[in-house]
Amino acid sequence: MSTAHGVTWHEASSELRVDPDGLLAARHAVDAGLDSARRLLVDRGVTVPDLDGKLLRPLVAYALLGPTARADDGFWLGALAIQMVHEASLLHDDIIDGASRRRGEPTAASSRGIGAALVLGDLYLTGAYRAASQAGKPTFLQTFIDAVDRTVLGEAEQGRSAGRRVSTADYDRIVRGKAGALFGAAAVLAAHADDAHRDGALGDRIDLGERLGATYQRIDDLLDYCTACDTGKPPLQDYRQRKWTWVLDLVDGVEGFDREPTEVASRLFEPDADGRIPARAALATLEVERTALLERVERLAPGDRVVGAIVDAWLARAVDAVELQAEHGSDGPLVMRSPRRSSPPSAVTGTPEEEVRVQALALGGPERWPEYFGRHAKTFRLASRLFPADAAGVIAGVYAFCRFTDDLVDDPIDRAGPERVRQRLAAWRMLTEEAWAGHTTGIPVLDEVIGGAAASGVSAHYPMALLDGVEMDLDRSSYQRWDDLEQYTFCVAGAVGGWLTQGFGFRDPTILRCAHSLGHAMQLTNIARDVGEDWERGRVYLPLELLAAHDLDPVDLGMLPGTGDRMPGAWVRVVEALLSRADAHYARAWPGIRALPGWYRRPVAAAATAYRGIHDEIRTNGYDNLTRRAHTSGARKLWLALTGVTRALRASDRPTHPEETSG
Repeated sequence: MSTAHGVTWHEASSELRVDPDGLLAARHAVDAGLDSARRLLVDRGVTVPDLDGKLLRPLVAYALLGPTARADDGFWLGALAIQMVHEASLLHDDIIDGASRRRGEPTAASSRGIGAALVLGDLYLTGAYRAASQAGKPTFLQTFIDAVDRTVLGEAEQGRSAGRRVSTADYDRIVRGKAGALFGAAAVLAAHADDAHRDGALGDRIDLGERLGATYQRIDDLLDYCTACDTGKPPLQDYRQRKWTWVLDLVDGVEGFDREPTEVASRLFEPDADGRIPARAALATLEVERTALLERVERLAPGDRVVGAIVDAWLARAVDAVELQAEHGSDGPLVMRSPRRSSPPSAVTGTPEEEVRVQALALGGPERWPEYFGRHAKTFRLASRLFPADAAGVIAGVYAFCRFTDDLVDDPIDRAGPERVRQRLAAWRMLTEEAWAGHTTGIPVLDEVIGGAAASGVSAHYPMALLDGVEMDLDRSSYQRWDDLEQYTFCVAGAVGGWLTQGFGFRDPTILRCAHSLGHAMQLTNIARDVGEDWERGRVYLPLELLAAHDLDPVDLGMLPGTGDRMPGAWVRVVEALLSRADAHYARAWPGIRALPGWYRRPVAAAATAYRGIHDEIRTNGYDNLTRRAHTSGARKLWLALTGVTRALRASDRPTHPEETSG
């Protein structure tokens, strides 16, 4: 076992103190506070971004509040200002890097064009200054202005240094500016909330914030060379863009950018002349910095659990990535997979049930579900507006339950490993069964949605099938045959169609089968749209028999052309086969849609037609669903929805039995 600085990388992992309870509670408070500030700014005509990211800087500000501090409107306006600058910088980074996706969605540059993305970034930046000035905290405002300057200057200096070796001191100055300055502003905002800024320790707080940001950047730079891991972006980008980072200082014989990126990545995981593995030495260096950071946090915010949990989660991710890369092999292919967490029991506090309760309670009650629905399912939200208000509320609730259940596996908030995720999902299933049996769980999305479904006569088979489908994503990453895949698509989508249809009082088995077909169709459309993103998660939903029929293998997906290049004919035929399968299910669903009463028929027809429109966007993108996400504009969604409504209106409001109609 390799050591460096007297610390083994296993020892570093064993001391991590990830605290999901404290982190989840803080995230809930930050979400609520930023939402209130966002509404204030929107009411004043300010353009504000959607806040779907990690929100690390507002979390740090909230965590460093003193015991007598009050997070008032000014505090949240300041926190939102910091986040808006960060969002503007991400738009800028995406343009520089030529990135096609950010947080699982198309980047503004790829979906709207570079000019529109630049203007949007400018609006976020000017809006951030307005938010900071309205916070009513002069000391923070000056620190904020300085931090924005240092963020931009750090990015500019890194750009100027491209192609040459950078000294350790210069690298540290760059990352403390570009990645740390906004964290420093967050620390000062926290001090301002309880007059701690008067104690003369603002310099210490700025230094803490900058070191936090620099540590985050160092970990990000290390992950860029872990080619077997899912980092959310293509690996080896820094080396390809000729950016010198601290990682290269650890590798013997690398003085510039004249080697193949994969060779440099391999050297990072091979013993050097002294028998030292550079990647593990990097972990030991990060562990030393972690200890220093937590000592500073303890001095400035005694008893804090959140900043320590954030830092430990960062380091745990780095440990997992290096472990996975070492296991995968230093010369492993560029296959982006999610790290397999093997953290010791001490890395998590609280039972799985307690953890999942905290997460579920953050969803709030029925008054918050429509907003959640609208943020994450824009096409369905548009169609749901055609429902009567009470029915629309039911749909928002069912969506909240389904989305939450899916996120337990696909997007665990603390990047927990598979075994912990499995335990949480099992706890969620147990709580769901309790709610179904009529017991009060204290969790609104269970008591209202699941309890309400049981009371309205919905078959328990439907919500339990959804849980089964989500669990499949833990158990398997590919499907051999169409029938295997459609067992999955029934669980995660067809069952939801049956649930809603039955919940609204429709019991006819033929209509329910049509609802199942619509679910199959929409999920197959999802699969066609998200092939690239799913592959990066280590999942291939395309039936292996379909790929084999066209002489393709899952590993081939990473070598197909990217954005702007012509996709091979074999790939086009694979995608068309998938779209045709979805189209067949849409056709099977239409008789059932026509048989519904008008109040239900119109929104379902709108959703089906708008969703099927994604097929045209995939074709417009040249069948590149590996690096581009098919995206329909709001105007096109509306046009497609109206087309569906028009088609639905051709049937009378008198329900017609599906077997009497044609597809």
